[in-house]
Amino acid sequence: MPVYIVGLEGQDPESSIAETKFRKSIESLSHVYPDIGEARATVRAFAKGKERKHFEVHVLIRMPKHQVEFIEEGWSIEEVFENIGSKIKRLMTKPRDSPSRRRFRPRSETAAAMF
Repeated sequence: MPVYIVGLEGQDPESSIAETKFRKSIESLSHVYPDIGEARATVRAFAKGKERKHFEVHVLIRMPKHQVEFIEEGWSIEEVFENIGSKIKRLMTKPRDSPSRRRFRPRSETAAAMF
């Protein structure tokens, strides 16, 4: 399963932590959805002044039947990928195609069906 991170500077430790967080969350998602075709994160950095950067990350996860997209923004790249990881965790707990609750027939209908 290919995992790509485009536009991330690899020199600083914050970027490497963000990359490992993304790879681990995709790896854990692959246990639930083993047929992931591609996971890609595109990072865009906007410089506000000399020191501060604003990050925008667009994540695309392709599966055979559908694809999932996330867009997350923030001032810290590590924090942005933390939020993306929590969204991916929500994907794992969300039921795939089944309804949220099974509907059981009331006892009166069940008893009427027996006779």
